[in-house]
Amino acid sequence: MSFCERLWKINRLNVIHSMMREIYYGEFRLVLIQHIREVDAGNPAYQSTEWFLLRYLKRIEKTAEPPASPGRVENSMRALIRFYVDMIEEQSQLGERCRMINEEYRKTLRIRQEQNNKGQS
Repeated sequence: MSFCERLWKINRLNVIHSMMREIYYGEFRLVLIQHIREVDAGNPAYQSTEWFLLRYLKRIEKTAEPPASPGRVENSMRALIRFYVDMIEEQSQLGERCRMINEEYRKTLRIRQEQNNKGQS
């Protein structure tokens, strides 16, 4: 790999990193808060699957507060996905809830990416 290619890759990574620093999680947080309220309304039993899901959702909601660090939000989302894969039935209501949250998170990232692509054009 030539020096110019390495420099281009480093520059590209810096651009991606700076784009990620500026993500606004407002709508995503609203969706999370709605899910937190719905799960909490069921008054989940201590250390039940719902109780643990509630803890994961609250952690994500907290990390998505402005100013949000994309790395922390991403790590919290990864933890939720691992929990979903390991502990939740795919066809259950909780499984559907986890998929909806992940879809909203991915939508937030796509919107930000599209905005950055328009700004670079």
